[in-house]
Amino acid sequence: MRNPLKRITAIFIVVAILPIGFILHELNTLSENEKIVKEIYQNQLDAILYSINQYSDDVINSWANRFNIALIEEKYSGDSTRQITSVLNQIVAVQHIYFNDLNGASIVYNAEGIKAPDAQIRLDNVVKQNRDRIDRLITYKRAGFRKMELMDTINTDRPVPVFFVLDSGSTTYRLGAMVIDLPVFIESTLGPKMQAIAQDKFIITAFRTDTDSLIFSTVSADETAALPANDQSQKKSFWLLPGYYVSIALPGATINDLVRERMITSLVILGLLIAILGLGIWFLYKNIRREMYLAQAKSEFVSNVSHEIRTPLSLISMYAETLEMNRVSEEKKKEYHTVIAKEAARLSGIVNRILNFSQIQANKKQYESKPIQLNDLVDEVLKSYFFHLKDKGFTCKLDKDETLEMIRGDRESIAEAFINLIDNAMKYSRDKKNILIATGRDGKFNFIEVKDEGIGILKKHQEEIFDQFYRAPTGDVHDTKGSGLGLTLVRKTMDAHRGKVKVDSIPGRGSTFRLYFPIKKDIAP
Repeated sequence: MRNPLKRITAIFIVVAILPIGFILHELNTLSENEKIVKEIYQNQLDAILYSINQYSDDVINSWANRFNIALIEEKYSGDSTRQITSVLNQIVAVQHIYFNDLNGASIVYNAEGIKAPDAQIRLDNVVKQNRDRIDRLITYKRAGFRKMELMDTINTDRPVPVFFVLDSGSTTYRLGAMVIDLPVFIESTLGPKMQAIAQDKFIITAFRTDTDSLIFSTVSADETAALPANDQSQKKSFWLLPGYYVSIALPGATINDLVRERMITSLVILGLLIAILGLGIWFLYKNIRREMYLAQAKSEFVSNVSHEIRTPLSLISMYAETLEMNRVSEEKKKEYHTVIAKEAARLSGIVNRILNFSQIQANKKQYESKPIQLNDLVDEVLKSYFFHLKDKGFTCKLDKDETLEMIRGDRESIAEAFINLIDNAMKYSRDKKNILIATGRDGKFNFIEVKDEGIGILKKHQEEIFDQFYRAPTGDVHDTKGSGLGLTLVRKTMDAHRGKVKVDSIPGRGSTFRLYFPIKKDIAP
């Protein structure tokens, strides 16, 4: 058994290496896969942030076009402020509009059409200080591209000017600037756009850079406060809004949290796969080992049965030949006939046990259900076993419960199960050859009990002894020949009668076996 078991173990190890190798490969590549996932999410967030910035650029550029058109209409209508103030009143984020002809003339309007000399002086100074940047804007315009640029962005507490070049020849002015209130622009103009992008999938917020104070959020203030602060991987500055940045987050978690949760889930799944694989290998190994043990037990069974059959056959043959020679006295003939009859009965019992087991295994065993009084059955068996027990030096004490009710079952099968218990008690008793047999009632069951003072059975083997061919692995047991079928037949007989068999044993102090039979109330005495 040992060498085949080693070969099977080696095969299982080889089979297990392939899936385990795959699992280890997955573990090694897990971090790389999660890095890719993180990059995919980050690219998606970058695309959203780009969209918001591009939208703010497009909005401000459209405003510049509107002011340019209003200035042209103003030139031809002769109304010095109506067109401009109309546009200003429609765009709440723009506080002032500034125009400069780059030759020293400039003008500033607010939403009421009133000139703002302080703002005009400030913006004139910005133009003088940034003439090189303005010249570059003009160059871009000549090339057919209008570029917007913020200037005077040192102090973001006040509205900032966004400069742009007017269309050439359409007005006396060459340069324009929108003085924008950035918090108002973010909330009133960019807010709806961020809300439309976010929906329920993202949380988009806008903050002031120097103080990290909240300007706008697509969720409530409480939900915004719960977001991870200063997540550098999820925020970007506005292109045209100095001192402000936009941040994006996933509801309830950062990208790192999401990646970590995904990794944990993957590890749990891989762990379950490893556990299932391990259990499968263990289960197969255990069953194959058991089958190999049964194969060895069957081999030992054949050997033991052959020995048990050979002994009575040898005795029968020897005494028959002696009688055939007619050289013995009449007294000896009687003795030899008795031995031959006893050994023939013994041989018949061995053969019947094997045949019964074969029928039970093939589910062909037929049981006759008839009323039985257990006390009567016990008396009959002990009467036939009296001389056998006495011959082996055993004393047998019987304790019957005379109030037992009838049961229903197959008399022959129950008697055989009872005899198997007596045989085992005799086989595994050593010096103390005392057997106690009792009948009684326990709840809804009647029972037969066989108690000996033999070698006993270890607790861990007390369930396995009912398996076919099984014999407890101790030297004392294997010193006694047996088929390993007796207790299997007992268990199967009790199962067929809807009963049960229990064992209570202490090594070195003996064993007690009980056969429980359900009581049938509707049986006539």
